[in-house]
Amino acid sequence: MSLSKEKTQKLERKLLDMKQSIEQKKKNSKFDESMRESTGELTTGIGNHIAEGNAERVEREQEQTFDQIDEKLLGEIDEALERIDNGTYGTCVDTGEEIPYERLEALPYAKRTAQAQQEVDRTM
Repeated sequence: MSLSKEKTQKLERKLLDMKQSIEQKKKNSKFDESMRESTGELTTGIGNHIAEGNAERVEREQEQTFDQIDEKLLGEIDEALERIDNGTYGTCVDTGEEIPYERLEALPYAKRTAQAQQEVDRTM
């Protein structure tokens, strides 16, 4: 039994909301600020303790990691939206089996059944 049109539309809306949320977060990210703007006098060498500079560096590294995760997730979401458009959404890309609706509700960008994903994860 394939996904009903209503369930597919509900999941598509969820994917679009996720995509919009990530894109909005990226817009509001301070990662794009220059180091001088975000650290103030730190870059001019006036008065800040070295630990403050280290904290800023760690924060930037964390933000870069989160940005990379978001980019990967955006790719997964875009792929899922493409599968909806071409009529293959909800079907495992590896086995051709139907992906359970409960899995798609939890991970609307899922492209494999749980078993197929475990196999992929095991070989990585």
